Amino acid sequence: MNKFNKIGSFTNLDLIRYYKILTVSFLLSYSSLLVAGDNLNIEVNPRKITVGDPIDMVMSVKVPKGAKVVFPTQENFRPAEILKIDTLTAKDDRLSVRYTISLYEPGKQELSDLPILLLAGGETETLWVDPGYIEVKSILEERADTSLRDVKPPIKMKWRLSDVAPYIVITLALIVMAILGYIIWRRYKHKKGEIPVYTPPPLPPHIIALRKLEELRIKKLWQNGFIKEFHSELTEIIKEYIEKRYGFSALEMTSAEIFELRKIWAPQDDLFIPMRRMMTCADLVKFAKFKPEPQENERSLNVAFTYVEATKEDESLTSQTTTAEVKEASTAQNPTQMTSNGEVRV
Repeated sequence: MNKFNKIGSFTNLDLIRYYKILTVSFLLSYSSLLVAGDNLNIEVNPRKITVGDPIDMVMSVKVPKGAKVVFPTQENFRPAEILKIDTLTAKDDRLSVRYTISLYEPGKQELSDLPILLLAGGETETLWVDPGYIEVKSILEERADTSLRDVKPPIKMKWRLSDVAPYIVITLALIVMAILGYIIWRRYKHKKGEIPVYTPPPLPPHIIALRKLEELRIKKLWQNGFIKEFHSELTEIIKEYIEKRYGFSALEMTSAEIFELRKIWAPQDDLFIPMRRMMTCADLVKFAKFKPEPQENERSLNVAFTYVEATKEDESLTSQTTTAEVKEASTAQNPTQMTSNGEVRV
């Protein structure tokens, strides 16, 4: 009996210790779940769609200082398909990404757990998020009769003269007006003769570029916080000038493709190196959210002015060409001239 009591008391003590260990483990697991919940959030809307409808999935993760985040890719989303990815504005050390996805198979689709990688100090931590399920409905009508139906025959329309009479009248009126206009134009042409109209020549590319650069300077975009807009407009002006000045499609090329053709538009290093720095800085601002120093913005604008001035066409040749065109047009408009002998020459 005493032996049984000792065994019984030992068993009770062992159970008490076991329950303590289990309770501590549960509390630690629960607290770790709370921390993960604070670090990572996901919102999926809507949960019920028709085949092909877009679904917005927003993931928000708390990023430690100095860490990098790698969000899930297309391979992680199968069977869903990613339509678009938008990076939302970071706020309070949290980085949010919005995925627009869609599903094309009807039924209740369970999405796989999605991994989010945190890279910091040479170590990688993986956070897993469960997006849940999506209910996908078919676009086909649900009906009892699933057999194929016959194609409906075309509907025969009865034509009446009153239906088409307005169109016939309008067509005939337009034809008559066109004939009368042609007759009047022919008579006026034979009577007066053709008078050439002088069209002023287009402005040289460097004049257009310098005007636009000066307008950009006056706007003061980067001084007012519009840094991306400033660099976008600056590179567009320079590409347009290069295209008109050297005759290749610079506006449709990337910066790297333009750099490969440097022998055409900037063979000298003193021209090419500053221009490459200016265009590279603009690409970083537009595509990598780079924020240059104010001195760098001012330097980029000055580089553009310097390049246009250094590569502009010879204005004396342009002026001579324009003067010759004006004289030719004036002679055509006033064919009657008087010679030095007082004779009238036609």
